[in-house]
Amino acid sequence: MTNLLVLKEYLKGIYGKYEIYITPVVKFLLALITLMMINGKLGYMSRINSITVVLVAALLCSFLPMNFMILIAALFILLHLYAFSAECAIVVLALFMVMFLLYFRFSPKDGALVLLTPLCCTLNIPLAMPLSAGLVGTPASAVSVGCGVVIYSILQYISESVGTLNSMDAESAMQKYRYVVDGLLNNKTMLVMVFAFAVTVLVVYLIRRMSMNHSWTVAVMSGTLAAVAILLAGDLMFDTNISLVSTVIGAILSIAIVKLLQFFVFNVDYSRTEYVQFEDDEYYYYVKAVPKITVAKPSKTVKKITTQKKNAAPPRATGSVIKKTDKSGMKRV
Repeated sequence: MTNLLVLKEYLKGIYGKYEIYITPVVKFLLALITLMMINGKLGYMSRINSITVVLVAALLCSFLPMNFMILIAALFILLHLYAFSAECAIVVLALFMVMFLLYFRFSPKDGALVLLTPLCCTLNIPLAMPLSAGLVGTPASAVSVGCGVVIYSILQYISESVGTLNSMDAESAMQKYRYVVDGLLNNKTMLVMVFAFAVTVLVVYLIRRMSMNHSWTVAVMSGTLAAVAILLAGDLMFDTNISLVSTVIGAILSIAIVKLLQFFVFNVDYSRTEYVQFEDDEYYYYVKAVPKITVAKPSKTVKKITTQKKNAAPPRATGSVIKKTDKSGMKRV
């Protein structure tokens, strides 16, 4: 455990020293992975499907705010859909406008959640984002997580409906509109996931703010159980085809990721909890103080050891002459 704490302090020191370089690199990697995922799911417009365009766009996102990255990702989706079907692009554009109004109104600082939620859903660890949002975010973070779920559902639905949409005649535009709108708005799996993730964020947020011991661990476990229960209940009620085994495995992996986040953000020692009571002219205060677990980074000391040669002559006395005076007053050297 001590080695992990020392590693944590080293990583914090490195990030604090090189933050100006690390942050753009992380944003570049996030943008690169996001755009490559979009191209892999859709990929209908060959001009933006090029790795050169993706690299340039990711490099541009690394030096701009996170919300700009969201706009670039939305633009990629709309361009691919326009190359595939103009009707799909128009419907998704209207849905994006509603989502962005909600996002910029309630949680404009949670752009990372909007981008990471579809990635986590693709990797079968969807609960990692609502659990993390409940621990380090606010109740409004449920809006960002919900927007991420909607984006993931759009990509899944379009990629699965390519054959049906291609089979429709080019003249039956209204039929395509109706098919896309019905498919997105009546997507029971998407609605159940949005509701489950929103409840998870609220449950985790409310419990982790309590003053009881191990509140963060209790919050994570409670949020996970609530999410799994809602997902399974939604599968029974609406036949969403959610796999029980996949859901449980994803929940376990999500808990492991969130516990790692907790180690870096909220690592405390409840065995040394102190209770303080004091007052002023208007109030009495009862304070519970829980110390953080920290260790000092080990400092390295270098000692210089010099050895004297065996055959070297002893050093000559170059000091001053000491004069002593005897009882008779005569000086002797």
